[in-house]
Amino acid sequence: MNLMWNYLSDADNWSGSDGIGARILEHLMLSLGALVIAALIAFPIGLMVGHGRRGDDVPITLGALGRLVAPLGVFCYFALKIDTGNDAVLLGLVILAVPPMMTAAYTGIRLVDQAAVESARAAGMLPSQIVRSVEVPMALPDLIEGVRKSTRQVVAMAAVAAFVGAEGLGRLIIDGQSDEFRSYGMVATGGVLIAVLAVLLDAIIVAVGHHFTSPGLTRRFRAPADRPASAGGPGAAPVSTYPTMPPPAPEP
Repeated sequence: MNLMWNYLSDADNWSGSDGIGARILEHLMLSLGALVIAALIAFPIGLMVGHGRRGDDVPITLGALGRLVAPLGVFCYFALKIDTGNDAVLLGLVILAVPPMMTAAYTGIRLVDQAAVESARAAGMLPSQIVRSVEVPMALPDLIEGVRKSTRQVVAMAAVAAFVGAEGLGRLIIDGQSDEFRSYGMVATGGVLIAVLAVLLDAIIVAVGHHFTSPGLTRRFRAPADRPASAGGPGAAPVSTYPTMPPPAPEP
């Protein structure tokens, strides 16, 4: 801990193109770039398959492959085919980020209450309007969870990408072990900052998700201890978090 604090408190380690501030920015830009590209690929496919209820094997297969692929192997493959550096790593990170997002989009749309979909269709809404105005808002908690999974994976694996010459906080870990530096404070700083960056991005995604998610869907995913207690005591049925029809007025 003292070694890490000494490294962080040294102003010289924050300046220059290889300073801590520059490494944080490089790691952030590399991660966000991969996440944006992955979202543009994964969400349309997942939404289309989930809405059309055809081609279920696509997200399921990609989700399984995403758990089996070795990230370092992917980075090394693209480094050999393209070149070492950020370009090869960006492609590898996109491949790793697509399966969680696609699986989340497909699952979220498939789990949408079909009564709501049929009501929207009966009201004359077009398929694109149903997806945009009904299915996506109701599936938003699942979509946010998919983004969170991909974000944690991408931020962590971007550090591993330093093995093939990528920039970012992973360079602190790799360079800190080299004969030129031999700085364990540098290594510890890189590891801690990667964890902090992942936690901060996750918290931001959760906050944004809660802001745009319907209150009814937000309550549905609360922990049991946070839900309102039933009027009938511990043994009574839990209070419904969905809007219900008011009781009929008594007859005169």
